[in-house]
Amino acid sequence: MKNPSRIFQSLMLGMLGVIFSFACPFAFAQRPPGSSGWYTKAQAANGSKVYQNACASCHGAQLQGGGPALVGKQFWLIYGGKKVSTLWSNVHTEMPMSAPGSVSAKNSTNVMAFLLQKNGVAAGATPLDDTADLSKVLPPK
Repeated sequence: MKNPSRIFQSLMLGMLGVIFSFACPFAFAQRPPGSSGWYTKAQAANGSKVYQNACASCHGAQLQGGGPALVGKQFWLIYGGKKVSTLWSNVHTEMPMSAPGSVSAKNSTNVMAFLLQKNGVAAGATPLDDTADLSKVLPPK
């Protein structure tokens, strides 16, 4: 007959295994991007220049022009709680309307950084990357 304390230990180890398997994805998930920043200030500054040349004629210098507003409530209704890839798709592949996809990947990423900055998303030390960061989810507002 098995020792009761041995049975108890086996049950406890099994329960810990189950708990660990459910907790593991949360424990090892990346830190929320807003806590460490989403882009660098330099990216946003470069994005501001690109925006003025490629986007401001439709969206306005203050991001609230004749095209859809890119700041405030309208921005968060469209992009809040969605993957950065949604913003990337709109900025890089669909804009500018007169020449969709004509802005380079680097400049599109910089424009995204500028839009995030103007919408109160925190900057950080790590640049926004168009290949690795597109699965991040923007905070809901």
